[in-house]
Amino acid sequence: MVMAEFGRLYEQQYAVALFNKVRFDMEGGGGPQPQLLQRKIPLENKSIFSGSLYQCLEENKKWRNRFLFVPDTYNINYYDSKAAYDKHLPPKGTINCAGYKVLTSMEQYLDLISSSLPGLKAKVGSAPFLKFPYQFPLILWHPYARHCYFCVETEKEQQKWHAVLQDCVRHTNDGKNC
Repeated sequence: MVMAEFGRLYEQQYAVALFNKVRFDMEGGGGPQPQLLQRKIPLENKSIFSGSLYQCLEENKKWRNRFLFVPDTYNINYYDSKAAYDKHLPPKGTINCAGYKVLTSMEQYLDLISSSLPGLKAKVGSAPFLKFPYQFPLILWHPYARHCYFCVETEKEQQKWHAVLQDCVRHTNDGKNC
């Protein structure tokens, strides 16, 4: 019974395989085609993104304009200025985004704080521990690491940086850039 069923399926598939072989021989194809997509590394040794935004320094709660450069490792390098980057000075710091979550509002941030620290209820209306210079924040939140606070001047910039930071988180979370 099993062999009869196999024979019937084999006959159906043989015709398809023979047709594909004849078509391949006639059209040419330069070798067998892989069944799985091959991952290319088109961005190797290239910049993913770079630009300026404001970063809050946790030590003194002051905001500084920083130049951020995202290489193909998807780690974020930040510099005092674009001039410092252009002079090939070492970065002020590097952020490995693995495990981070990108937030675009203080409400999202306070919700995460409240849900991760039982018994502590942070309210948006309460006295802010951090005052943003513009109304478009970007916060890198991590359950066990230092949070990173950024800010931009326009909603369009916020959306652009949000997408970039999300890519950094996604690519560093895949385990290849740890």
